[in-house]
Amino acid sequence: MPAHVKSLVLCVHAHQPVGNFEHVFAEAFERSYRPFFEAVERHPGIRLTCHFSGSLIDWIERERPGFAPKIAKLVAEGRVEVLGGAYYEPIYGAIPRRDLLGQIEMMNAKVEKLFGKRPEGVWLTERVWDPELVKPLKKAGVQYTVLDDAHLKKARVPAPVTGYYRTKDGFDSLDIFASMQELRYLMPFRAPEETLNFVRAVKAKPQDVLVFADDCEKFGMWPGTHDLVFKQDWLDKLFELLEKDKHIDTFTFSEFRKRFPSKKDVKIPHASYSEMMEWSGGRFDNFFDKYPESRYMRDRMWSVSDAISRTTWNNGSAGNLVEAQRALYKAQCNCTYWHGVFGGLYLHHLRSAVFENLIRADGLVADRQGERPGDIRTEKLESGERWRVRQQDVVSFFNPAYGGALEEFDYVPKGVNLMCNLQRRPESYHAVLTNKGGESDPALSAIHALLGVKEKNLEQCLQYDPHRRLSFIDHFFESELGQKEFSRSEWPERGDFVGTPYKARALSERGVKKLRLERGGSVETGGRKVPILLRKTVAPSGHASTLVSYRIENRSRGPAAFTFGIEFNFSIGEEEARRGLTEKNVTKRTFRDAWRGIKIELRTSAESTLLAAPVETVSESECGLERTYQGLAVLVQRPFRLAAGEAAEFSAELAVV
Repeated sequence: MPAHVKSLVLCVHAHQPVGNFEHVFAEAFERSYRPFFEAVERHPGIRLTCHFSGSLIDWIERERPGFAPKIAKLVAEGRVEVLGGAYYEPIYGAIPRRDLLGQIEMMNAKVEKLFGKRPEGVWLTERVWDPELVKPLKKAGVQYTVLDDAHLKKARVPAPVTGYYRTKDGFDSLDIFASMQELRYLMPFRAPEETLNFVRAVKAKPQDVLVFADDCEKFGMWPGTHDLVFKQDWLDKLFELLEKDKHIDTFTFSEFRKRFPSKKDVKIPHASYSEMMEWSGGRFDNFFDKYPESRYMRDRMWSVSDAISRTTWNNGSAGNLVEAQRALYKAQCNCTYWHGVFGGLYLHHLRSAVFENLIRADGLVADRQGERPGDIRTEKLESGERWRVRQQDVVSFFNPAYGGALEEFDYVPKGVNLMCNLQRRPESYHAVLTNKGGESDPALSAIHALLGVKEKNLEQCLQYDPHRRLSFIDHFFESELGQKEFSRSEWPERGDFVGTPYKARALSERGVKKLRLERGGSVETGGRKVPILLRKTVAPSGHASTLVSYRIENRSRGPAAFTFGIEFNFSIGEEEARRGLTEKNVTKRTFRDAWRGIKIELRTSAESTLLAAPVETVSESECGLERTYQGLAVLVQRPFRLAAGEAAEFSAELAVV
């Protein structure tokens, strides 16, 4: 090959998250995936590498069965290479190694079955690299993967980063290709000629391959790109120019590796593409610190994985093991665990899908381990101990370290967590609405300009919560809250119980197992701090009802007057309450979940004032800044006046009816 010829690898990654809406899968297929590969078919001179996530493959097999054979034909002709990867697109370093190996093998088998050739390389989810991945990937038979040039620059490889390198861990090694940021920004947003001019301008020999590797959704699903790429023939023009150009040859990754050797060995630190590094603060694990909801999902996922691995599965339960593992793998899909410019964690249906699959896997394990209704036990998670209360139809998880609050409430018959909630918190792109300056990264500012804002006056919807959105959260107010205060989370908290540690222990009364949660704290009343002992006892009640009995004791030498409130947060589509409501003298209120046809009933032992308000966030998605309904906040509150040493009792019951 003449030295003046340039080598180019084009790679696209197609993915839709587990739990995404069916119409989104269909739209992405019709606007992006189908027309993209039809263009590839029309241009036999083009070599292309591609990757399809397992969740997308599942949908394609079910809804578009004629698509895979077309790709298989291109593979057989040597025109397309299909990458492997972890089947349901997890962050490789964020899941147990046994699951990573299991998911890669699952994908290898599927790719070989559908497309006729076992993969040599893998698509690394979100290009989140961990140096400790070399050994497990090598064990899985992986020969290479694709990072970004940002990774190699961190390994002190000078720009422009071309060719491919080798990274080692002991005696194990892995080949590394690097996608060029300049190509990612050129394609498809600039004229096809500019891409070719850039390739020609790079000083490179044939072995110095230039790589474009990015999301296929950029070609058709991003705003304005369907018209540009397909109706205005951007992609066909690019392919035509490449086919005619005598100085640029396109390769698949495997084809290039067979032709040319790797450059040298490099040691690559933890990294991802530049935007992800910006969003995460330098390391993906930082998302688990910023978002406790993400950390909790991760910890529950690890706990379920450990339980599956510890459980004895005999020949008669082999089918249940396969079902439990597949549900676990689905719950490991990365999209829900992080948030950058795009939705991810802020999308309720994706969070709900994680729990739906965890509940399915968890239930199979619990049945196999002989867990019974009425059982109360601790579950040790990395983020701390949770108390698990099992009933026939519901499983409750209480967090003693965070106010003894109810963190997860699973309705088993429909496999849903009815408290799949999210705290409203500041995000850097909110500055776009408040006119306090934009992002520091010009690339992110460009994304904001491209995506825009979906509705006017969004700045009025920017409200932030001082605490997490859990249930059985214990509040003390000076007087009853109003609807506006509650909706905006704007009130002076008089007690020190929210989010603070409670002592927890299991007990048995008349043969019924219960959970006792207790805290000695203080309440500010009448200009002084009054010591208060708050005790709440959790008791299963029937198949799907949890009764929490409160005892509030004034341990001071003087009187104490306050309003006591119990906050609940339900991830349900209750239409009436979403408009906000205030009801007096309530002892029972039913909320109807329009999403799933479930009814939640809240009962109190004495008449209380009930408030309900929608919880909405302002977040960024592929469609721009938008307001997103997350769930329903509910407060029951009642005034108390206690003499010195006096105690009052009050109870609240939560039931699925």
